[in-house]
Amino acid sequence: MRSQERVLTDTAGPEAIDAILRPFMRLAGELAVRFEAPGSTPAAPGDGPRLTRDILVGGRFLGRIVAEGPAVRARPVAASLESIALAIEHLAGAGALPDATAAADARSGIEAELALSRLQQRSIVSLQPPDVAGYDLAGYYEPAREVGGDFFELFRLRRRGRPLGMVIADVTGKGIAAALLMAFARPVIHSALQAAPGPADALRRTNRILVDELHTALFITALVGRLDVGTGRLSIANAGHEPPLLIPGDGGPISTIEEGGPMLGMFSPLDLTEIQVELRPGDKLLLYTDGVTDALTSTGERFGKERMLATVEAARASSATDLVHALSSAVSGFGEGVLPADDVTIVAVGRH
Repeated sequence: MRSQERVLTDTAGPEAIDAILRPFMRLAGELAVRFEAPGSTPAAPGDGPRLTRDILVGGRFLGRIVAEGPAVRARPVAASLESIALAIEHLAGAGALPDATAAADARSGIEAELALSRLQQRSIVSLQPPDVAGYDLAGYYEPAREVGGDFFELFRLRRRGRPLGMVIADVTGKGIAAALLMAFARPVIHSALQAAPGPADALRRTNRILVDELHTALFITALVGRLDVGTGRLSIANAGHEPPLLIPGDGGPISTIEEGGPMLGMFSPLDLTEIQVELRPGDKLLLYTDGVTDALTSTGERFGKERMLATVEAARASSATDLVHALSSAVSGFGEGVLPADDVTIVAVGRH
């Protein structure tokens, strides 16, 4: 049998712990995270706020996670550090197993927990759009890691005519911190769009909560829309997100809807312009996150906007479902064999 200290050194030693902490080492210049092993000389504390979490297994002290910087005040960061500490404690706790199986069991345990988190997040990110007579709706979501920071939603609003609400958003950063902020922001945006008179006001309300109450060091790009399904009139507000594509059903040129404002969570008040668009019969609207255009090959070549537009042009006569499939397949094939650099989310709304 190995002691728990030995398991932490071998299974969750410097390289393993660095890999766990790497996404949180530097967060927008606001957060620094390190691991202090027992007996090591602690680093001199900085002047800013500080958060520590001891690693304890069976009452035995095995080390400490130290986070410093303004971002430690953010609830998602504190929750993320707690999750990291629990993961390291799980690794150390595997020391009760025989030598031959300790490391394997620790890895499988963490992988199982991440797999469960992935399933739970997919239940949050609704991939199944509602049925709307006269429209074809489709969405695709693939996180770069076990959990991600993209999210989208298509849902009917509880008001006269049951308009269609659209949300697509991307949390800056990746991994657990981004996923936690996504889980927090999604219901906030959903509720704001239900209650607000329009998409721009919904984003302003969401931004106010992020800036005044959450104080997060991460930001969110978000595009919110409200579609009158009877007339095809669409109101859009864009907070720093990728501009959507309007694909005319008459074969006219594909255009981008460029108007927008700053990202959510940066500062308040949020200055946004609400854009009015008409979806005519045969038209499609395509929303996406930058994981589409930023997809890379092994040589570092980007998928890019031109390749995206060429893919959409080739599939423009297809249904919204087939259009999303064509673009997602093109992105996957382009970066085959390379770990994705970012989450990929694609949404299409087509009017029959």
